[in-house]
Amino acid sequence: MRTGAARGQVGNFHEAGFYSSDAEFLALIVPFVAEGLTAGEPVVIGYDTRKCDLIRAALPWADAVTYIVDTSLYATPASAIEAYRRQFDRHLAAGAGQIRIAGDVPHEGNGGRFDGWDRYESAVNVVWQDYPVWSRCLYDASTVPDDVRDVVQRTHRRLVTPDGAASASPRFEEVTEFTALPPASDPLEAAAPTVELINPSAKRTRRRVQEVAHGRIGAAALDELLFALSEAVVNAQLYGPPPTTVRVWTGQDRIVVHVQDPGPGPANRLTGLVPAPDGSSGAGLGLWLSHQLTNIDVALVNAGGFTVRLRAGRLPSREAGTSDEILFGAGTPNGARPSRGTVHAMDGDRSSFCDRIGAAGLVPLDSLRWSDVPGEQRCPDCELLMDLYPLG
Repeated sequence: MRTGAARGQVGNFHEAGFYSSDAEFLALIVPFVAEGLTAGEPVVIGYDTRKCDLIRAALPWADAVTYIVDTSLYATPASAIEAYRRQFDRHLAAGAGQIRIAGDVPHEGNGGRFDGWDRYESAVNVVWQDYPVWSRCLYDASTVPDDVRDVVQRTHRRLVTPDGAASASPRFEEVTEFTALPPASDPLEAAAPTVELINPSAKRTRRRVQEVAHGRIGAAALDELLFALSEAVVNAQLYGPPPTTVRVWTGQDRIVVHVQDPGPGPANRLTGLVPAPDGSSGAGLGLWLSHQLTNIDVALVNAGGFTVRLRAGRLPSREAGTSDEILFGAGTPNGARPSRGTVHAMDGDRSSFCDRIGAAGLVPLDSLRWSDVPGEQRCPDCELLMDLYPLG
């Protein structure tokens, strides 16, 4: 039997709230947890250590709560859906009538990346319909970005406030209506690709990408990239119309790969988040396995065809994707390997922005953008001038 506001509901009772202080956070979470414990319901909390300590201090019987304080729970949207599903199965097998969960998905306001979590917040409205779940998603109003707040309002049926009030979200969208945020462009994509292949075999694609990725990303990231790349190429050739086009961009410590076909892509909005959303297509399983990987970033793009974008290595900050400084390339004197303070912003005449290195002596670094350069490698004079004279 379900208790509280979720009484009589079927599936995931999904609500959200915003708080601006620890006191408001506790006002939103403590009654939710305490009422569940009083009713004998399992409660699963996925917050950082500090927030979990706040909850423990406010509840004398807080040890009855299951706390997941490491980053494994929210490693990727697909893995979070699966990890919670295993929790639900275990509690239902033990006789639970309702399961309460609360957690903090990654976004730029809490030091994470929100890419893909908009789809997660929409998907859990249907993928957990076989479970009596009451989920309360709380966001820090002082740090949450505007686009994340917008997604929260569109993916939660009910909104709660610290004073105990609750109301239906007037902007809620069903999964079939939900419009996900477009993936932020990667600065590397502004340049010509390092590699472009038309209708390649998976084997040839892996070999070529492995060649250009050498020395740029770690071994674990490369292994995962090659696995996801194979899945994307095979899926494009099996389920999409020809041609299949593979484009690769390389940076100093990052690689971006597009696998594109001219078709519309999977029709099901849950593709990649669950094993096989349509119950038959192998494409669903392959993309789901790729979405479980933690060393690469996977994005599905429906624009000018269907594209699986894979990124591995040090990802740029969100601001770098939109900042004016990405108009500038990066180079070193005579093409030397970058070291501390040696990478310069390349001005329009291909000389350094600080004028210390002329066009004849400054060699571009693999189409690398200035915004991609690690801070310690940037020429301090170029960086100072960028800060003082930002150009549009």
